[in-house]
Amino acid sequence: MSADAILTKGKRIGAPKRLPLPTSRRVYATLFVILAAVLCALPSFVSGYVMTLAVEVMIAGVFASGINLLTGYTGLVSLGQAMFLGFGGYGIAIGTALLGWPLWVSAPVTLVVVAMIAAAIGAVCTRTRGVEFLLITLAFSQMFYGTAIKLRWTNGSDGMTGIPRPDLSWLEVSADSPTIFYYYILGISVLALLMLWRIVTSPFGSILVGIRENERRMMSMGYAVANYKVGSFALAAVICAVAGILQSQYTYFVNPDAMSWQMSGEGVLMVIIGGANVILGPFVGAAVFVVVKQALSMITEEYNLFFGIFFMLVVAFFRGGVLGAVSTLIGKRK
Repeated sequence: MSADAILTKGKRIGAPKRLPLPTSRRVYATLFVILAAVLCALPSFVSGYVMTLAVEVMIAGVFASGINLLTGYTGLVSLGQAMFLGFGGYGIAIGTALLGWPLWVSAPVTLVVVAMIAAAIGAVCTRTRGVEFLLITLAFSQMFYGTAIKLRWTNGSDGMTGIPRPDLSWLEVSADSPTIFYYYILGISVLALLMLWRIVTSPFGSILVGIRENERRMMSMGYAVANYKVGSFALAAVICAVAGILQSQYTYFVNPDAMSWQMSGEGVLMVIIGGANVILGPFVGAAVFVVVKQALSMITEEYNLFFGIFFMLVVAFFRGGVLGAVSTLIGKRK
């Protein structure tokens, strides 16, 4: 069923008028094309340091996109999504370094296992809402964080090393090259973005937005709201796990810090800064977060203090994040 059909069904039973889109798809398509062109050409005119920052931004953007599906589109604010980031990293490490599986086997097996674990956790967490949901996701995250520290076969708090990058010898290139790895991350990020776009523009995505806006109304319309929330939770977890795999390949390493609540909090900040329930919002938020944090850390050791002030200014003056402010400006011009 299309989004329009869902909304039409809502009207037939007395539901309020349809929700407006944040901005036109044409604007986002134009932004996406321009951004893709700039990113493709980036290695030819920037230094290695800038390229490294771009890799970190894209990985963080994929992670924040997973959070955005759950928080921005479904209305479930979680402080536990970093556990799936860690599951991605540990899954690929266990598969390749511990079990000796090739990467092309370890990666899909990791994502399937993460989806199954996330569905089980989501079935418990989505029985709550609001602050209770936030706290129970935080509790699960801290439980797995503590487990990762205690487990000997994952090397405890020291973490696991030797995580391989993809073997691209059949293309006669090496993923250990910064430029090749940059394009590898770019390709995966674009695929993740397109998959997320397909999800949120599908009838499934429209139902998630309906749940965010009025859960009781969606239940009264006959939708199995609980199942949709669990589905959103599992999909968001898989996207976060993809970011975890990329992060572990970037550093050749994973440790329990990847599952910390601070990491989850940073992901939520990226979504808020860039703009929730906007496809490109998490990537914009990740870019602002990484660049501003790096710039402030080069100026002062107390950069967290000034970053907090920066975040408050964004929330106060950029309603709906950076892209929310852009959308408002476009609306005023019309």
